[in-house]
Amino acid sequence: MLIIIPILYFISFILSLYYIYSGKIGSARFSHWLFTSAIGIQILLLINKTVDFEQRNIEITLFVASFILSTFALIFIRQNIKNLYCFFISPVAFILTVPLVMISNEDGGSSYNNRILIIHVLLNILSHTTLLISSIFSIMFIYQHRNFKNKKVKKISRMPSLSLIEKINFNLIITSFPLMTIGLALGFLLSKNQIGTYWFGTVSALSIFSWLIYFSLIQLRITYNLSGLKVSLISLLGFTSIIIGYIFMYFLDLPSHTFV
Repeated sequence: MLIIIPILYFISFILSLYYIYSGKIGSARFSHWLFTSAIGIQILLLINKTVDFEQRNIEITLFVASFILSTFALIFIRQNIKNLYCFFISPVAFILTVPLVMISNEDGGSSYNNRILIIHVLLNILSHTTLLISSIFSIMFIYQHRNFKNKKVKKISRMPSLSLIEKINFNLIITSFPLMTIGLALGFLLSKNQIGTYWFGTVSALSIFSWLIYFSLIQLRITYNLSGLKVSLISLLGFTSIIIGYIFMYFLDLPSHTFV
């Protein structure tokens, strides 16, 4: 039953994406129904302790965080952006619920046995999920910009204004950057603590590259008042580098976060 939750969030995102493209209100309603169903199942799993928060591990913490975020979005954010709220929140909830599905029953997840490690992981996940939402706003800005350029009035009316999208997008980047910075610094402190030296490898190099992209973006935006389109494009470049870092970490046979 646990695996149903990320599936519901993922399909909810796809349907909300289809609503933006087609304008069919039925897709938005079904997306909302799937979103609320996922929240309902999470409530049941927490009540009957199928997901037991007292186990105190990273995966369950992320699961609970997704529940809180989704509930908050349903109650508050939906009132402001209506049919579009699933488009922003569903992919984040999907990412936060997947780790609990992936861990085996035998290992019980990643326990809180290292405070620096847990803060490092949680800050990275929080900053990266915020940047994921920023990337979604970037894609929306590019799409809306194209609609304005091609004078597609019907599609323009279904989405927020370019100025609002640009403002929210940059605020998300500003919010995530300090978390990203602290998480990166703790990663190097953690390597020093575990292996006796600061660790530099493929993943750490990509992390520094991602940090530099967002640092440069913030500086250029403030100094030269970059257009929303350029901010969106650079933001997508930064998030792409983050995704590549995760691919190297988990899917390729390259040095990552295993200290021996």
